[in-house]
Amino acid sequence: MGRKILQNLTKAHSAMSHSPALVPASLRTTASAPSIGGLREGLDKLASSAIRDIEPRFIESDGLQDRLQFSEGDVADLAESIRAHGQQVPILVRPSERPGYFRVVYGRRRLAAIRLVGGPVKAIVRTLDDRSAVLAQGQENNLRLDPSFIEKAVFVKAMREAGYNTETIMAALGVSKQSVSTYEVVLPFIPMELILAIGPAHAIGRRKWQELAEIARSGVDLIEVLNQSIENLDKFSASGDRFEYFLVAANAAAGGTPPGAAEQESETPVYRGGQGPIRIDGRRIGYIKTSARSVGIEIARSEAPEFGQWIMENADEAVRILLDRWKKSEGRG
Repeated sequence: MGRKILQNLTKAHSAMSHSPALVPASLRTTASAPSIGGLREGLDKLASSAIRDIEPRFIESDGLQDRLQFSEGDVADLAESIRAHGQQVPILVRPSERPGYFRVVYGRRRLAAIRLVGGPVKAIVRTLDDRSAVLAQGQENNLRLDPSFIEKAVFVKAMREAGYNTETIMAALGVSKQSVSTYEVVLPFIPMELILAIGPAHAIGRRKWQELAEIARSGVDLIEVLNQSIENLDKFSASGDRFEYFLVAANAAAGGTPPGAAEQESETPVYRGGQGPIRIDGRRIGYIKTSARSVGIEIARSEAPEFGQWIMENADEAVRILLDRWKKSEGRG
């Protein structure tokens, strides 16, 4: 039996030698045998993409700060989803200096949720140096989480303090050199204590953070304004609303008006220019943005993801409904 198998293998080898087309492309070389280096490289790539089950207790916290916060509610909701449907997306870890342990590169919220659920976490294990790890962390966050302006600024600051050069920061965030400079110009004037009190503020872009930095540059003590307005600030559940309230308070302090006057102004639903919150049943779900040339409605995906998706799919019909209502209110219909 063994002799017959050997004979069949010999015939197959001879046929493939005379018919190169029958040889898989991955095994063809100029030599008579496949490259050992090529086989090893292929196996290394396969191993680096393999998903493993790892007990969470063997995974250590690691990496630079890239998100300001994820709430206990967010983690609990994700835990319920994982409990019902399983972990759909693996996290990325790298070997730790401690034998048998790993360091998380990205997927901290998923890891926290699985610690609530119990059981192993699905993870891709890759051997990465510090630079490769921070690149993977930044690129994953940009693709999946869409960090806010201030979260990116905090990440830039953390990378700079860790000794990374501008080219690495640009690659990690997928931004230009000018954008890196913008983050670094804004952040020194805005205390971290204030950033943590406001939160990620996804609806607040570069322009308004720059406005706040300019107020601080003019001599206004933002920490003092924060201390005076913290009780009112805590009334807002959405971080975008907290920013809007604080910006009015900071402007009031710069103009000599008591910060308490900001509360009344922050309730204005629509501004004549710039940006104002849109609230439904007392809950901020987005913003209306106005300029001399346009009026835009922005639905925050973090606040109303399903409604935002519906707007994307039914924008024409939604605008038609608003147009019909306007015509009737004006007696034009």
